[in-house]
Amino acid sequence: MLNKKNIMGIIQDHKDSIEVIESELQRAHDLNLDIPEVTQAARNELSYLYDNKARYEMQAKAWGLIEEETNV
Repeated sequence: MLNKKNIMGIIQDHKDSIEVIESELQRAHDLNLDIPEVTQAARNELSYLYDNKARYEMQAKAWGLIEEETNV
């Protein structure tokens, strides 16, 4: 269950997973090992992780756990 105590850890887990998947996709591309079905599955997982991370970050901001970014 998502709560103030675990949301930052969940956000970090999502960031870590995103980094690993992006790294593996780049590595496969560099080695010319692209398999369309696997690449699409990885991209779908990335989309899921990015969407959830954004939602969790919005919730963390609402709870005051993350400061709003200001563009000055």
